[in-house]
Amino acid sequence: MTDGCDLWDRTQEAGRGVVAAFDRVLGAPSDRTRVAAAPELLRAVRAFLTLRLVAVTGDRRRAFPLSVPPAGRETVAALWAEVFWAARTQAEDDDSGVLEATDASIRGLLALEPADLARRESVRAWRERLAAVEETFAGLEVQAQAALDVRREAF
Repeated sequence: MTDGCDLWDRTQEAGRGVVAAFDRVLGAPSDRTRVAAAPELLRAVRAFLTLRLVAVTGDRRRAFPLSVPPAGRETVAALWAEVFWAARTQAEDDDSGVLEATDASIRGLLALEPADLARRESVRAWRERLAAVEETFAGLEVQAQAALDVRREAF
């Protein structure tokens, strides 16, 4: 099995783990039990973000010339900083705010404490923010794939 397939499999498994963890927290009968279940959810989210960013960063490194130094380690913050600034460099006139909103969501997800997930409404809101982050990652991957396809056609 290739590294890419292994990363894909691990990412898919991590994504299912995040969905299951969100479901467990949302299904908890009280604020106290949601807080007790939250550490598992937060670990799952961080692991998922790391795997997704390893994939996104790899795709973008292959597709685009490095405009910023590569991340020195595989942490969410380091990988996201590389992707964020490289994407900003490639689309300086993009004023959509998508990267900035994704940045705020990632920072928020990383800063969450179990007590922040006591209320179902909060858990739902963070699940929606994570889904928006995933949409941004998917868009960045599609952009990288399109750039690779253009380069392949040129050869």
